[in-house]
Amino acid sequence: MSEPPTNPSNLLDTILGEGGSVPSARLGIRALAFLLDFVLCSAIAALIIWKFALPQSHPGSYLEFNAWVEQLTVWMDSGNATSETLPKPNDALLEALRYASEIQLLTFWAYFALGEAFLAGSLGKRACRLRTINTINLGPISFFGGILRGGIKTLALFFFFPITIALNLGALFFNKRRQLGHDLLARSAVIDEKHLKIAPTEQS
Repeated sequence: MSEPPTNPSNLLDTILGEGGSVPSARLGIRALAFLLDFVLCSAIAALIIWKFALPQSHPGSYLEFNAWVEQLTVWMDSGNATSETLPKPNDALLEALRYASEIQLLTFWAYFALGEAFLAGSLGKRACRLRTINTINLGPISFFGGILRGGIKTLALFFFFPITIALNLGALFFNKRRQLGHDLLARSAVIDEKHLKIAPTEQS
């Protein structure tokens, strides 16, 4: 009878892989959870930006933004979109939009990081009965791990898109544990609580 594998990566493949006792979540359910998170977090970021951040730092940005959108609408409806210069936002609006993008990035990072650190997963994951664990002891992800994982995930969304997303998804082809790029970098995995295989308690 052959000995069980002793290599840590092989053990993780056995536990977190297909048919393991703690199988990693499939990509489809993770995509649904992410969609829920993205919609919710975008709504939170929009509320913070337009109701609190911009009115305090750039009071006239809302009216300037509406005026720019109207200019774009007229430009597209004019029939001369290919010959006329695309209307550009003024310097004040550009500064406000840069500030808004920073607020949005920080909101996404805080949302994902705090969810991972305190809820073992974001609200979208919890709604889909998914949970984030670390791959060292299969326990809850640490606070630092949550911040790191949330940061990497957010950076992949906001910088060099869609190249970073393609690289993130590409990690699936190099492991049997369905870990994405940010999972591997943060030493984490996402499991589906509906498919946990817990051994029954022995009867006395």
